[in-house]
Order: sequence, then structure tokens, then C-alpha cells
Amino acid sequence: MKRALACLATIAVADAVLHRVKLPWLAIGIFDHPAHLATAELVALNVRGSKAWQQGLLVGALLPDVDHIPLALQREHPQDGDPRPNTHTLFAVVPVAAAAAITRSEALSGAAVGMLTHYARDLAVGGGLPTMGRSLRVPYAPYAVACAVLALTPAYSRSRP
Repeated sequence: MKRALACLATIAVADAVLHRVKLPWLAIGIFDHPAHLATAELVALNVRGSKAWQQGLLVGALLPDVDHIPLALQREHPQDGDPRPNTHTLFAVVPVAAAAAITRSEALSGAAVGMLTHYARDLAVGGGLPTMGRSLRVPYAPYAVACAVLALTPAYSRSRP
């Protein structure tokens, strides 16, 4: 339960700061990346995956942001509200999931799920998720409720006979 509460606290603090403070683009990751990892950890608390799967999950939770590296190396960084790179899309999960299925790799399977947790968070926080030429967004409340359910489910499951 402590890990679940720590994850919720990480997400809540990150999102409070990101919502209230206008940060430079490079500084956003200081708050957003731990929240992505915390979201993935909430999933891990509910899935009995192998160590390789769990490690893949955490790597996958940050993998979609690899497309930020070239942007960070430019003289001018993106501004708040700029569209995400075209590679930052739900379709990026397909080759990872396919590779996991072909190779039966638990690490790649975890990475695919981790990428899904990343995109679930992106749908509710920040600029949304680019999908077929437009940005798809959902209200923050469903994401917050999902995180709370993921945090409480393991404790509830253990309390039942």
C-alpha cells in the first residue's frame, strides 16, 4: 500500500506543478517522467509479471519520450502547446507489441504495456496524443480515477479471503 500511495503522491505533485507553474520545456520532464513511471508502477502492482516484464514496463513508460532527445539538442526548444513529434503516437506500440509476440519476450511485452501507460497519461495531461493529424485528449478525471483504482485494488484484493 505504501508503494501505491507513493505513486499517487508522485502523480499528484507532478500534475499540480505542471498545471500551476509555466515551466520551460526542458524542465517539464523533471515532473512528467516520474509521473509516467508512477503510472506504470501502479499497473505493475496489479499484474503478476516477471522481473523482465516489470523492467520492460518501466522502460516502456519512458520510451515514447525518446523522440524528445533531438528536440532537446536544438537551439530552440518547443513551447507549451506545440504539437508533439509525429513519432509520439499510439501507433508506435504496434512494432514493440509485434516484436514481443514474435520473440515471446516478456521484456518487450512489458515495454509495450509501459508505452500504453505513457500514452494513457499523455491523453489526460499536457498536449494530448497525436492521432491521425489531430490531438486526442480526455479529461483529467478519468486518468485520476484510474490511478486511484489501480492504487486501491491490490489492498482490497489482499483484504478478501
